[in-house]
Amino acid sequence: MVKHIVSWKFKPEVSEEERARVAAEFGERLQAVKEVAKGVLDVKVIAPPLSTSTVDVVLDSTFESEEALAAYQVHPDHVAAGAACVKPYMTDRTCCDFTL
Repeated sequence: MVKHIVSWKFKPEVSEEERARVAAEFGERLQAVKEVAKGVLDVKVIAPPLSTSTVDVVLDSTFESEEALAAYQVHPDHVAAGAACVKPYMTDRTCCDFTL
C-alpha cells in the first residue's frame, strides 16, 4: 500500500466562507474519484486542521500500489478537482508519498 499526503495553504485573499466551501467541494470531488479510479483505498480531505497546524488543507489518501497512485494523479476527475478547487485558491503545496 502507498500513502499520499498532500497539504496546502489558502491564498491570503480567500475568505473564511470560501475556504469552507472550497474544502468541502474538494473533499466531495475526491470522494467521487475514489469511486471510479481503480486502486484508491481511502481519501480524506482535512480542513481546517487543528490551530497548531501550519497548513490549511490536508489530503490523506491510501492506494493499493504506486501504479494506482500514478493512475489517480492523471485521472480526468482528479485533474478537474485540482483545477476547480486547488489552483484558484491554494498555494504552498507539499507532498509526501511512502509505502506502508
